[in-house]
Amino acid sequence: MADILPGRRSPTTAAVRPLFPPRRADKLPLVRPSARPRQRWLVSPTFDLGWFVLPGLLAAIVGLVIGVADAGGDEDSLTLWIAGVLLVDVAHVWASLYRTWLDPEARRRHASLLRGAPLLVFTIGFMAHAISPALFWTCLAYLAVFHFIKQQEGFVSIYLRAGASPPTRLDRALSKAAVWACTAGPVIYWHGHLPRRFAWFMADDFLTGLPAQLGTLAAWAQLPILALFFARRLQLGRRGHPMVAAIVAVTALCWNLGIVCFDDDRVFTITNVFLHGVPYMALVWIAGGRERVEALVHGARARAPARPARLDDQSRQRIVALLAVFYGLLAGLAIAEEALWDRLVWHDHPGLFGDGQLELDAFGLTLVVAALTLPQGTHYILDRYIWRVGEQNPRLAEQLGFKAPKGSGNADSIRP
Repeated sequence: MADILPGRRSPTTAAVRPLFPPRRADKLPLVRPSARPRQRWLVSPTFDLGWFVLPGLLAAIVGLVIGVADAGGDEDSLTLWIAGVLLVDVAHVWASLYRTWLDPEARRRHASLLRGAPLLVFTIGFMAHAISPALFWTCLAYLAVFHFIKQQEGFVSIYLRAGASPPTRLDRALSKAAVWACTAGPVIYWHGHLPRRFAWFMADDFLTGLPAQLGTLAAWAQLPILALFFARRLQLGRRGHPMVAAIVAVTALCWNLGIVCFDDDRVFTITNVFLHGVPYMALVWIAGGRERVEALVHGARARAPARPARLDDQSRQRIVALLAVFYGLLAGLAIAEEALWDRLVWHDHPGLFGDGQLELDAFGLTLVVAALTLPQGTHYILDRYIWRVGEQNPRLAEQLGFKAPKGSGNADSIRP
C-alpha cells in the first residue's frame, strides 16, 4: 500500500494507471456554440426592440426637440392629446380585456377577482370622491405613479429571465433598484419643485411641502445606482440580456427629460404615455391578445401560432388585419370612455365630443367619476395578478417563451 501512496515513486507505481486518466486538451470534445445557453427574445430582436424600446426612444427624441426648439410654445395641443392620451394611454388600459373577460380560461380562473375588482374600485372611488374630490385625485395619482413604475420593473423582470444564465439575487435587486431610482427619483424631484406646468391628472394632485434640496438630491442619487447597474450589465456581457439595460436606459431618459430637464406639459405627456402604453399593448398581443382576436374572427377553436415562421405576403396581410381588429377595439372603447368623461365631467373638447349640457350635482358627479374610473382602477388591480407565471396563469410561461415553473404552488411575478 505504501508503494502507491501519492508522492512516492517506485517501479511498482510506474505500472499503476489511474482509473480516470486526464484527457489531453486536443482530445477534449468541442462545445458547439449552438449548445450554449442563449438569450431568448419574446418574438425576435426586431420585434422586441421595436415595440419595447423604440417607442420610448422616439418619444424622448421628440420631447427633447420640442423642449429645446419650441420652449414656451402652445402646450394645449389637441393633436398630442389625441395621439398620446386618447389613442395610447386610455386605449392601453382596455388591453387588459384580452387577458381577462375575453379569455374563457381567465374568466374561469380569475372569476372572483373579475367580480370583486370593479366593485372594490367603485366603492373606494365613490367614498374618496364623496369625502373630497382633491383626496380622490391625489390617491389616484399616486396609485398611477406606482403602477407606471411597477410596469417598467415588470418588463425588466421578463428579460432578466430571458438571459443566457439565470439572474442572481444581486442582479434582481440591482435591476429593481435601478428602475426605482430612475423613476421615483424624478418624481421626488417633482415634489420638491412644485408647482410645475404639468400635472399627473390635474393641478395640485401631488402633495406639497417637500424641500427643494431633497428633490434635487433624489435626482442626483440616481447616478451612482445607475452606474453600478450598467457596470454589472457590462460585466455580465452575453450571459445577461441586452434588453435589461436598454429598458432601464430608455426609462431613465424619458422620466428625467419629461420631469427634471423640462417644465413643459407636452414633453411630459410624450415621454410618459408612449413609453408606458405602446409596450403594454405589444405584450398583451403576444400573451393572448392575438389568440383572442383570432378566435373572434375565425372561430372559437382558432389559435395563433406561438412563434410564427417566415412570413409571406398573405401571412403579413392576415396579421395586419388581426392587428387592426386588436387595436380597433381598444381605440373604440377609449373614444367612448373619453367622450363620457368630456361630456359629463371635463367639457374640454366640445369640438370632438360635443357640448355636454348636463349639469351634475355633487352626488351625481361623485357617482359618475367613480363609474368612469372603473376601467383605469380595475386595470391597476388586475395587472397585479394576470402577469404571474404559475397556476393562476398556466399558459403565460408558454406565451412568453419561458419554461413553466415546477410545482403548482409557486408564482413568479413579472407584472408589467
